[in-house]
Amino acid sequence: MGVSMDRERLKYLMREVLGVDVDAVVGRIMADLSIKQAKRAAEYTKEWKRYMRKEGGLLVMPKTVIDVGRKRKK
Repeated sequence: MGVSMDRERLKYLMREVLGVDVDAVVGRIMADLSIKQAKRAAEYTKEWKRYMRKEGGLLVMPKTVIDVGRKRKK
């Protein structure tokens, strides 16, 4: 039996025995985690801005760090 079949069987048992919709629970958990992560990111940004104002606002970073994630121009 494949993993997918086992997963579907467990979902069925959870729904029938416990009355729990696993997909709904997982979706809710993922939504809650996403919201918490977004709030943390906003707080980190605020903290970073406060820190930079206190330190003078100038940050020198090497080019290798600045270019991380950027697409290269051809």
